[in-house]
Amino acid sequence: MGKIKEYFRIYESEETKEVFEQNEYESNRLSLMVIVACAVILVAAWILNLAGVFTVASNRMNLLAIQGIVEFAIPIVLYLVFKGKKRWLKYVMIISLLLVCTRLFSILNHNVILIMVLPVLLSSRYFSKGFTLMVSVLSVLFLAAASASTVFYGIIDLNFFPSPAEGTTIVLKETLRATLISLGFDAWGAAGRIMIHGFLPRLLVFMIISLVSVLIAKHGHRMVLEQAQISRETAVVKAELNTANQIQASMVPTIFPPFPGRKEFDIYASMDTAKEVGGDFYDFFLVDDNHLALVISDVSGKGVPAALFMMATKILISDRTLMGGTPAEILSFVNKRICASNEAGMFVTVWLGIMDIKTGKVTAANAGHEYPALCRKGGEFEILKDDHSFVVGGMDGIRYKDYEFTLKAGDTLFVYTDGIPEANNINEELFGAERMVDTLNSQPDAEPEQLLTTLKKEVDEFVGDAVQFDDFTMLCLKYHGSD
Repeated sequence: MGKIKEYFRIYESEETKEVFEQNEYESNRLSLMVIVACAVILVAAWILNLAGVFTVASNRMNLLAIQGIVEFAIPIVLYLVFKGKKRWLKYVMIISLLLVCTRLFSILNHNVILIMVLPVLLSSRYFSKGFTLMVSVLSVLFLAAASASTVFYGIIDLNFFPSPAEGTTIVLKETLRATLISLGFDAWGAAGRIMIHGFLPRLLVFMIISLVSVLIAKHGHRMVLEQAQISRETAVVKAELNTANQIQASMVPTIFPPFPGRKEFDIYASMDTAKEVGGDFYDFFLVDDNHLALVISDVSGKGVPAALFMMATKILISDRTLMGGTPAEILSFVNKRICASNEAGMFVTVWLGIMDIKTGKVTAANAGHEYPALCRKGGEFEILKDDHSFVVGGMDGIRYKDYEFTLKAGDTLFVYTDGIPEANNINEELFGAERMVDTLNSQPDAEPEQLLTTLKKEVDEFVGDAVQFDDFTMLCLKYHGSD
């Protein structure tokens, strides 16, 4: 008994119960549609028989139609009352369908043999191999009974009656059935021949269909379990990625203005990741009371590996910068540390600048990063083509170079990652550095937050419905002077 119960079991645990219940509710809805369609067929056959198209005895056909309509009405009413939300409805609906299909087959014989397959095929949609096997066995039994009864109640198939002796004259006074009986033909013999020559070939085909249906139910059951498992794992991964996104967001400054007491400069930055987590990052912090460090970086690759590499790089850069030294010295140290344990072969582009807040002098180093853009007071943004060095983490022993420029009161510095100029639209056109500069120059005197908001809006409108493949990260500083 336990094995039978196990064979009919559908859901494996409480976690999968809801999934299978929802599948059964959807299957009940499909069964209802088939039942309604079969009810229409039954009524049509009844009308055609009344019109004389079919030759079934009227009393037999009338009884069949009335019984069939009642049997169809029961599952339809129950479905509507319970809105298809009961798991036991499948037994009512499939059994009712099987009964009416059997009646139709017993009357219309080989004309509707395919209708006997419907209950078995529908049962496989419930993804219970035990239920499908049960319906298959019942269908075989009902098919055998219908095949035998068609001789007595259904449309006559002369292939199973012996041919009259040569020269026999047949006068049809009543129906074809009555004429055959008056000739002395054995109806039971015809029923036997139908079972041997008609039912057995159909049974072989039906067994194949039943086997396929059981396999469909079995594999469907397994598929639902696998999908439920994947959904659970996806939910866990999504939750972990959301947590990683929160951790990554907390790694960069997000409170603006960051230094309310400092009037010498205004700074704003933003980071939009293409995936849940990304490899871009920006940073700014006071090295001491007179020096401000500015960092923007882009890690090779995307997703979680890039995010982990990004956080390690950010910590190394910030910690080493607070120890003192020029940007070139800092990047050389960070490069050496990363190359010492970079089994993944990842690298990162970095632009690092340290500004003397009193004088506006900026000492910077560029490790394979995008050129910064600079706007002098009263002028326009221009790309500052500085000296590039090799990326950080690409090769040990690289020596980076410092360069200098001075910001005066009213000047604005803009640094960014390649996600801005390389943003593409659905026509695979790049946003480009030239369009970026033109957008910045649409309001060169604006404050940093307004500049970044305008540029982000312009990029979003350009990209449109195209998929974003790279992170958008920007940092802007406006120098007001030390007075």
